[in-house]
Amino acid sequence: MTDRVIQDRAQGVSRDGWIAAAVAGGIHFVLALIAILAGITGASEWFDQRDYHLPVILEFARTLPTPDVADYNSATTPGYHILMAVIVRAGVEGLPLFIVNAFFGVVLVAIVAGFVGRLSGVLVGIVAGCLLGASPYVLSSSVWITTDNLASIALFAAFLAAAPIATARAMYPLRCGVIASMFAMLGALVRQILAYAAAFPGAAVVARACAMRRMPRVSELGLAALALVPSMIVVAIFVKLWGGLVPPTFQKYHGGGANPVTPIYVLAVVAVWATPIFAGIPGFLRELVSRRMLLIAALAMLVACSLPSSYLVHVRFGGILWTIASKLPAPAERSLVIVPLAGFGAGVLGAYLRLWSRSDSNAARGLGMYALLALVGMTVAQTTNTQCFERYIQPPVVVLALIAAASLAGPRLRAWPILAMSAVAIVLSLLNVYRIGAT
Repeated sequence: MTDRVIQDRAQGVSRDGWIAAAVAGGIHFVLALIAILAGITGASEWFDQRDYHLPVILEFARTLPTPDVADYNSATTPGYHILMAVIVRAGVEGLPLFIVNAFFGVVLVAIVAGFVGRLSGVLVGIVAGCLLGASPYVLSSSVWITTDNLASIALFAAFLAAAPIATARAMYPLRCGVIASMFAMLGALVRQILAYAAAFPGAAVVARACAMRRMPRVSELGLAALALVPSMIVVAIFVKLWGGLVPPTFQKYHGGGANPVTPIYVLAVVAVWATPIFAGIPGFLRELVSRRMLLIAALAMLVACSLPSSYLVHVRFGGILWTIASKLPAPAERSLVIVPLAGFGAGVLGAYLRLWSRSDSNAARGLGMYALLALVGMTVAQTTNTQCFERYIQPPVVVLALIAAASLAGPRLRAWPILAMSAVAIVLSLLNVYRIGAT
């Protein structure tokens, strides 16, 4: 894809993007509304709603305008709960409150579908939005009251705000950095771990330099570093208030130190969810089965074997892959599910980078590298959590893989592999959200 196509499609207002956003967002809303009206219970997010988020929201609504944010029954910063408390205080309760929460998911899906649609056309945008919207983790956060989708809106708004820097098409890069910094701060107010989004302007600068095959300028990095300040201030305030990175009640559970298995798990998630997305890029599958990528996968498996990756409650758990891993043997605490998938995921990223290196478009390379750097940032941030939950990893992997693929292939990105994975996502949501077959 040429630089001109990237410029016209990624930065312009595209009819394809609007159609993709409307259709995918509408499909997601229908899927969520069915589960909301059915009153489904028993999912992990339903327990979080019942035991944590909804009680905090109601307590905040009762005590507005001075809710106690020093210690409350949620592991996250209170932005989502305060917003929902204000809505409750305005008289929105019951079903209307759940509808409001569902619209966070609709907006998230629409943003991603619209951006991909502008790059790769309306059909790819729609199936990309369907893949994200049918994800059991995005859908569950629209069905039940949790922080995830609102946090993701802020995260990817920050990402997209700085994207023109990565493509070297920003007329006002400083303004892009400021806007990204503000969205990152809002994200940190909802989930403190999202403070890493403040590094997106810096990642965009580095990605642009990589695309142009030069070193980033110190002056550019210095300006980008200023974007970190607002989010760091937010986190510092709450660390001072809580005496740690999470409220006191959750410091043993979530604040017990880094979890080194998280990068391995991220690679496993990449293997499952990014492979069909990248398969839509012409030439990807051929590169994936090359000897070079098989060697990378084998080496990554050896590295993954250096750490325990068996299922273990309260350290390594929470997600579809963990559930599967818990059912299969793990000799010497090395999972027969996670380790091979991690190796395969490394090969997937290697194959993408090979195609990336051959692109003749600086803008395409800049946006693709920017997505990969954001994936690295997400991995580092999630590693700081004692727990390794798939629900916090899978949506960013899907979104960033979609953007990386669309940036490289543009209108040539094939829709059918993404559509096929959307069908898999629907099946998983039938089991995990709609509770088909649950006892």
